[in-house]
Amino acid sequence: MRRTGFRGVSPLLILILAVSALPSFSQAPAAPAKQQQAKTQAEYDAYKALYDEKDPKKKADLGEKFIANPAFKESDFIVPNAHQMIIGAYAADKNWAKVMEAADRAAALPNATTALKGYAYGNAMIAAQNMNNVDKVLSYGDKVLSIDPNDLNTLMTLAAVLPAKLPADEAGKKTALDKAAGYANKALAGLAPLIAKASPQDKPQFVAVEGQVHATLGLIAYSRPDYQKSIQEFDTAIKTTPKDDESHFYLALDYQALAAQASRDYQVAFKAWNDAKVAKADQPTIDDADAHQQALADDIKKYRDKALDEFGLATAIGGGRGTQAKELLTKLWIQKNENTNGLDEFIADKKKQLP
Repeated sequence: MRRTGFRGVSPLLILILAVSALPSFSQAPAAPAKQQQAKTQAEYDAYKALYDEKDPKKKADLGEKFIANPAFKESDFIVPNAHQMIIGAYAADKNWAKVMEAADRAAALPNATTALKGYAYGNAMIAAQNMNNVDKVLSYGDKVLSIDPNDLNTLMTLAAVLPAKLPADEAGKKTALDKAAGYANKALAGLAPLIAKASPQDKPQFVAVEGQVHATLGLIAYSRPDYQKSIQEFDTAIKTTPKDDESHFYLALDYQALAAQASRDYQVAFKAWNDAKVAKADQPTIDDADAHQQALADDIKKYRDKALDEFGLATAIGGGRGTQAKELLTKLWIQKNENTNGLDEFIADKKKQLP
């Protein structure tokens, strides 16, 4: 089963409305040493209105009018201030199409600074993510990393998005997954010093973000497929976010895949045991074959029950995977019990297990 979506905005990402200093004018308070200057009272008044506006829709509208006003075409406050505020206002209003439009416009300006481009592309990447436009997420993300190769938000976002749209060929798939794993591991390395230095109040947030990266690594391993590695990563993730329905859902898929593999191996082992008996092989050979097929039968039950547990937890949590988890849980429950008796009680018990 391929993942069809990807996680939302990281808690680390804060779409900040630009808060550049007010212009210097006769009525303005004392400003920093290096000042941007308003050339006219009209320019000062228009920019101050833009700066002071709190409503994102109105702020975006004021910003658009400011940069479009011919009287202000030489204003010091168009780049980067006004463009940053426009992008930030559209982001705050969750007008994702406008975020990308404003970001592309700002980044294309001849005098766009590196900081403005980074801000624009970073916001555009998250806008594309919210619109489920994987190609745009990857495109904007690459542009951010060309400016700052260590940007944590971008590393985490691209690592999570790449497995959502893998190439069909095995070589291309491996390359994409290796790239995603590289981004995720680089993000973990970048998070480590932040966690170490974080205050007691902030540390839980950083740790939760670290858990999200482990969940991404779990998905990457699942897509390879390396189910044991995937289980390890998702187990690490749910230690910090035990109510992550996505991680529990994929843990269930991991265990279900291991049960299916054990079932295939069991068929081979059972035939080998039976063949050894028919051929009247020596007793140690028959015993070894019997022990092997019995061990695989135990693995089938073990992995199936773990899949039931994880589907049950994902169902109990609800969230985006709740409905799908319930459907798969019901099928697996019937396979084991031949009916749905006790299923509701099983789910209720899982709810009690959640913190």
